[in-house]
Amino acid sequence: MKIGVVTAIDTATVKCRVQFADQDNVESYWLPVLHHKSGQDKSYWMPDLAEHVCCLMDENAEFGCILGAIYSDADQPPVNSPDKFHVRFKDGTWLEYDREAHLLKADVQGDIEILATGKADVTIQGKTTWISNGTIDHDGGSGSVKGVVQGDCICPYTRKPHPMISSNVKASK
Repeated sequence: MKIGVVTAIDTATVKCRVQFADQDNVESYWLPVLHHKSGQDKSYWMPDLAEHVCCLMDENAEFGCILGAIYSDADQPPVNSPDKFHVRFKDGTWLEYDREAHLLKADVQGDIEILATGKADVTIQGKTTWISNGTIDHDGGSGSVKGVVQGDCICPYTRKPHPMISSNVKASK
Protein backbone atom coordinates (compact mmCIF):
# COMPACT_ATOMS: atom_id res chain seq x y z
CA MET A 1 0.00 0.00 0.00
CA LYS A 2 1.28 3.48 -0.86
CA ILE A 3 0.24 7.05 -0.05
CA GLY A 4 0.49 9.64 -2.80
CA VAL A 5 -0.93 12.82 -4.30
CA VAL A 6 -3.16 12.95 -7.39
CA THR A 7 -1.39 14.71 -10.28
CA ALA A 8 -3.73 14.03 -13.21
CA ILE A 9 -7.36 12.95 -13.66
CA ASP A 10 -9.05 11.22 -16.61
CA THR A 11 -12.78 11.43 -15.90
CA ALA A 12 -13.76 9.39 -18.99
CA THR A 13 -11.73 6.31 -18.01
CA VAL A 14 -12.12 6.92 -14.24
CA LYS A 15 -8.36 6.84 -13.72
CA CYS A 16 -5.75 9.08 -12.09
CA ARG A 17 -2.01 9.43 -11.96
CA VAL A 18 -0.44 9.62 -8.51
CA GLN A 19 2.91 10.96 -7.36
CA PHE A 20 4.68 9.06 -4.56
CA ALA A 21 7.01 11.16 -2.39
CA ASP A 22 8.65 8.07 -0.86
CA GLN A 23 9.85 7.02 -4.34
CA ASP A 24 11.60 10.24 -5.39
CA ASN A 25 8.28 11.76 -6.49
CA VAL A 26 7.84 9.19 -9.25
CA GLU A 27 4.47 9.46 -11.01
CA SER A 28 2.39 6.30 -11.49
CA TYR A 29 0.80 5.04 -14.66
CA TRP A 30 -2.96 5.64 -14.96
CA LEU A 31 -4.56 3.92 -11.95
CA PRO A 32 -8.27 2.98 -11.79
CA VAL A 33 -10.25 4.59 -8.96
CA LEU A 34 -12.11 2.14 -6.74
CA HIS A 35 -15.89 2.78 -6.51
CA HIS A 36 -18.71 1.19 -4.51
CA LYS A 37 -20.60 -0.09 -7.56
CA SER A 38 -19.94 -0.31 -11.31
CA GLY A 39 -22.42 -2.90 -12.62
CA GLN A 40 -26.19 -2.49 -12.71
CA ASP A 41 -25.99 0.13 -9.94
CA LYS A 42 -23.24 2.70 -10.35
CA SER A 43 -21.42 5.24 -8.21
CA TYR A 44 -18.98 7.89 -9.37
CA TRP A 45 -16.81 10.35 -7.48
CA MET A 46 -13.33 11.24 -8.62
CA PRO A 47 -10.51 12.47 -6.39
CA ASP A 48 -9.43 16.10 -6.77
CA LEU A 49 -6.06 17.19 -8.09
CA ALA A 50 -3.52 17.32 -5.21
CA GLU A 51 -5.72 15.10 -3.03
CA HIS A 52 -3.93 12.60 -0.80
CA VAL A 53 -4.92 9.06 -1.75
CA CYS A 54 -4.18 5.55 -0.57
CA CYS A 55 -3.20 3.15 -3.36
CA LEU A 56 -2.89 -0.62 -3.48
CA MET A 57 0.20 -1.20 -5.62
CA ASP A 58 2.40 -4.08 -6.74
CA GLU A 59 5.96 -4.28 -5.41
CA ASN A 60 7.33 -2.09 -8.24
CA ALA A 61 4.53 0.51 -7.98
CA GLU A 62 3.69 -0.13 -11.64
CA PHE A 63 0.19 -1.62 -11.32
CA GLY A 64 -2.51 -0.98 -8.78
CA CYS A 65 -5.61 1.05 -7.98
CA ILE A 66 -6.66 4.03 -5.89
CA LEU A 67 -8.53 2.80 -2.81
CA GLY A 68 -9.69 6.22 -1.67
CA ALA A 69 -8.75 9.59 -0.25
CA ILE A 70 -7.21 10.08 3.17
CA TYR A 71 -7.18 13.05 5.53
CA SER A 72 -3.98 14.85 6.39
CA ASP A 73 -2.86 17.71 8.65
CA ALA A 74 -3.70 20.10 5.80
CA ASP A 75 -7.13 18.55 5.10
CA GLN A 76 -9.02 17.77 8.29
CA PRO A 77 -12.35 15.86 8.45
CA PRO A 78 -15.45 18.10 8.42
CA VAL A 79 -16.94 16.42 11.53
CA ASN A 80 -15.65 14.38 14.45
CA SER A 81 -18.27 11.79 15.42
CA PRO A 82 -18.63 8.03 14.91
CA ASP A 83 -22.40 8.52 14.62
CA LYS A 84 -22.38 10.90 11.64
CA PHE A 85 -22.34 10.36 7.90
CA HIS A 86 -21.29 13.70 6.41
CA VAL A 87 -20.55 14.90 2.87
CA ARG A 88 -19.35 18.46 2.27
CA PHE A 89 -18.94 19.88 -1.22
CA LYS A 90 -16.59 22.56 -2.53
CA ASP A 91 -19.41 25.13 -2.85
CA GLY A 92 -20.30 24.82 0.86
CA THR A 93 -23.28 22.48 0.41
CA TRP A 94 -23.38 19.64 2.95
CA LEU A 95 -25.51 16.61 3.80
CA GLU A 96 -25.40 14.87 7.15
CA TYR A 97 -27.13 12.02 8.95
CA ASP A 98 -26.69 11.64 12.70
CA ARG A 99 -27.76 8.12 13.67
CA GLU A 100 -27.57 8.94 17.40
CA ALA A 101 -29.96 11.91 17.07
CA HIS A 102 -31.96 10.31 14.19
CA LEU A 103 -31.53 13.60 12.33
CA LEU A 104 -31.00 14.19 8.61
CA LYS A 105 -29.73 17.68 7.72
CA ALA A 106 -28.92 19.37 4.43
CA ASP A 107 -27.58 22.85 3.71
CA VAL A 108 -27.80 23.42 -0.04
CA GLN A 109 -26.11 26.43 -1.65
CA GLY A 110 -28.49 26.63 -4.60
CA ASP A 111 -31.69 25.09 -5.91
CA ILE A 112 -33.12 21.69 -5.01
CA GLU A 113 -34.95 19.55 -7.55
CA ILE A 114 -36.71 16.31 -6.69
CA LEU A 115 -38.44 14.27 -9.39
CA ALA A 116 -40.66 11.34 -8.51
CA THR A 117 -41.96 9.40 -11.51
CA GLY A 118 -44.47 7.74 -9.22
CA LYS A 119 -46.40 8.66 -6.11
CA ALA A 120 -44.65 10.71 -3.40
CA ASP A 121 -45.75 10.37 0.22
CA VAL A 122 -44.44 12.56 3.00
CA THR A 123 -45.49 11.83 6.58
CA ILE A 124 -44.49 14.33 9.23
CA GLN A 125 -45.36 13.38 12.79
CA GLY A 126 -44.12 16.59 14.38
CA LYS A 127 -44.47 20.32 13.82
CA THR A 128 -43.85 21.50 10.27
CA THR A 129 -42.50 24.96 9.49
CA TRP A 130 -42.23 26.41 6.00
CA ILE A 131 -40.20 29.59 5.60
CA SER A 132 -39.92 31.12 2.16
CA ASN A 133 -38.53 34.44 0.99
CA GLY A 134 -40.61 34.03 -2.14
CA THR A 135 -43.90 32.52 -3.22
CA ILE A 136 -45.07 29.06 -2.25
CA ASP A 137 -47.16 27.57 -5.05
CA HIS A 138 -49.39 24.53 -4.70
CA ASP A 139 -50.42 23.18 -8.07
CA GLY A 140 -52.40 20.03 -8.52
CA GLY A 141 -55.36 18.17 -7.17
CA SER A 142 -57.59 19.05 -4.33
CA GLY A 143 -57.13 18.50 -0.66
CA SER A 144 -57.52 20.23 2.62
CA VAL A 145 -55.39 22.72 4.48
CA LYS A 146 -56.24 23.21 8.13
CA GLY A 147 -55.64 26.54 9.82
CA VAL A 148 -55.58 29.97 8.25
CA VAL A 149 -54.98 29.94 4.50
CA GLN A 150 -53.56 33.08 2.97
CA GLY A 151 -53.19 34.00 -0.68
CA ASP A 152 -54.86 32.92 -3.88
CA CYS A 153 -56.53 29.59 -3.24
CA ILE A 154 -58.50 28.54 -6.33
CA CYS A 155 -61.83 26.84 -5.69
CA PRO A 156 -61.90 23.47 -7.51
CA TYR A 157 -65.57 24.00 -8.47
CA THR A 158 -65.72 27.63 -9.60
CA ARG A 159 -62.05 27.98 -10.65
CA LYS A 160 -62.10 31.43 -8.97
CA PRO A 161 -60.27 32.63 -5.86
CA HIS A 162 -61.79 31.03 -2.80
CA PRO A 163 -63.92 33.47 -0.76
CA MET A 164 -62.61 32.20 2.59
CA ILE A 165 -59.05 33.44 2.07
CA SER A 166 -57.46 35.79 4.57
CA SER A 167 -55.25 38.32 2.84
CA ASN A 168 -54.24 40.21 5.96
CA VAL A 169 -54.14 37.65 8.79
CA LYS A 170 -51.01 35.70 9.62
CA ALA A 171 -51.19 32.69 11.87
CA SER A 172 -48.74 30.39 13.57
CA LYS A 173 -49.09 27.70 16.20
